[in-house]
Amino acid sequence: MASDALRATLSFFLVVVGIGLALVFFRLGELLGRLSQTIKRVTEEMIVMLSKAETTMDGVNLELARVDEIMQSAVGATKAAERTATAVSKAVAVPAKKVAGLAAGLKEATATLRARMAANRVAAGGGAPTAGAVQDPTAGAVQDPTAASATTSVGSSA
Repeated sequence: MASDALRATLSFFLVVVGIGLALVFFRLGELLGRLSQTIKRVTEEMIVMLSKAETTMDGVNLELARVDEIMQSAVGATKAAERTATAVSKAVAVPAKKVAGLAAGLKEATATLRARMAANRVAAGGGAPTAGAVQDPTAGAVQDPTAASATTSVGSSA
């Protein structure tokens, strides 16, 4: 009899364990079903989001290409402006140097002419030297003080 009671208790225990396992497997099946649905929804949403991200990246790449074209155009314009400025600078600098040389020559010629006219007046005895003229003790002629400075400045610039 003890063995019948033991068998009955063991059978009852196994039936309870089987029912418990069946309940656990049923709930596990429900969980896996919900997990499968969640994965499907997330996958669908990710496909939509990736499609939107791809569209956005295509737009960004298009705008970057436009910016690259603008930058290349700006670089070209800058180089053209630099070449133009260099050409204008050269075109203005050479005549400006010539005009400066001509002006210095005219100044020297005027100073020399004044000095000679003053020397001629003194030599002819026709009048006193001009107010700014100074008698050069070594040459015996009257010299204009501006003539000496003009000669010095022209001589040093050549």
